[in-house]
Amino acid sequence: MSRTTLVIVNPAATRARRVDVDAVVTSLAGAGGVVDVAVTAGPGHATELAREARRRGSGLVVATGGDGTVNEVANGLLVDGPADRAADGLPALGILPVGGMNVVGRSLGVSTSPREAVRQLTAAARTGRRTIVNVGKVNARFFLFASGAGFGAELMSRVMAARRRSGRTSTARTVAEGVRVFPRGEGRRRQALRISAGGSERQAFALLVANTSPYAYLGGWPLNPCPAAAWDKDLEALAFTGASLPRHAFLLARMLAAPRREHTGRAVARFSGAVDLSVTSQAPIALHVDGEPLPRCRTLSFHSVRQALAVAL
Repeated sequence: MSRTTLVIVNPAATRARRVDVDAVVTSLAGAGGVVDVAVTAGPGHATELAREARRRGSGLVVATGGDGTVNEVANGLLVDGPADRAADGLPALGILPVGGMNVVGRSLGVSTSPREAVRQLTAAARTGRRTIVNVGKVNARFFLFASGAGFGAELMSRVMAARRRSGRTSTARTVAEGVRVFPRGEGRRRQALRISAGGSERQAFALLVANTSPYAYLGGWPLNPCPAAAWDKDLEALAFTGASLPRHAFLLARMLAAPRREHTGRAVARFSGAVDLSVTSQAPIALHVDGEPLPRCRTLSFHSVRQALAVAL
């Protein structure tokens, strides 16, 4: 594997200004090899840069940004398909988490301190240490920690839009927005999701699909609808099937208060260890991957891709 490293920097990330890129380059160069830097110019650019790095045979591609940047870089590394053995066939993914939520890095044990994260990454680069992880895929897009369809994806899209406008969001604002967009009456019928997995079929209005846990953070609290999800397992999913806003508010509170508890009952349906899962709807479905909204569509196909990616960790 080449000793060339590419550091991809998203200058729009929440805490990007706290990263001394020159110091990052110096530290990684001290681990051996050539280090290049590329700054993204807009959405999708990190994917293009990572794809080209794979084709050039780079050994390490570092995503410096939030979860959206990490997702774009991972998709660039995987765009031509996962290798038979990720550790041998693809550049490793490095993570310097400087976004607002940083679920991927925190789930993998990467420090939220930029200086400490650089130290961790440099140690992994020097020793060649790699952790192989599963990823999820929905239609043509890979995701690392989570995806979702329906009401939850609609809410996340609105929260992310608010974050981009103001630079931050609050738990109270998120809850208020959730109450406002919760589907009711005819809207619930039009937005119904038909979910098929393992020979069973359920109808719901929201689906959360997790490749690891937690699923997200609400303020500083981990939101954990699928506590069994892990990097070395197939997908875990939770569908919201009930019609009561108070019931689902209670479920949300329980997810925050008891993050290790599995959620069962009339208002939800669990899909555990899912390799494949399909969703259809008569109306276009809101969708997100790793917190980033994607265009709506009527048909979704989720898939667990085993041992797809090597992470320098």
